[in-house]
Amino acid sequence: MIETLEKTDELKTVRQEKDTWIVELPSEVCRREGFAEGTLVSLTFKNSGIQTSYIHPSAKARKSAERFIGKYGDFIKEIQDIDG
Repeated sequence: MIETLEKTDELKTVRQEKDTWIVELPSEVCRREGFAEGTLVSLTFKNSGIQTSYIHPSAKARKSAERFIGKYGDFIKEIQDIDG
């Protein structure tokens, strides 16, 4: 089954080099696919096609996020409960 996304002007190019674009996935795609908001993907034109790959955070960024969640995770959950 083919699913159609809503038209959006939200696609942001983060960086462009020669035949490769680094873009931020639209929020709708992130929510549907279970990705974190702001997930990046590279699009490379090669051999009459497009090759794609997700850009995963570095080990340093991952550890930093884990420390942040460990320190403030309960507070963030409380705020989400209040917001509904």
